[in-house]
Amino acid sequence: MLKSRVRKNLAIGLVITVVITALSVVVADDGSKMEEFRMSLTIGLLVTATVTGGTWLLQRIRSAR
Repeated sequence: MLKSRVRKNLAIGLVITVVITALSVVVADDGSKMEEFRMSLTIGLLVTATVTGGTWLLQRIRSAR
């Protein structure tokens, strides 16, 4: 199922994003759980998209040669 690097990076990134988001919400003790949730989710998804997109782009460049 996860044969390509792009799919592996996407799956790993999404799992890490979910774990970090859950931990951030649990640790938030000042009543700002929704803000922590949004911020962690946004940052996690941006990093995941950047790494996955970069991997995809590198694969495209290498296969074009």
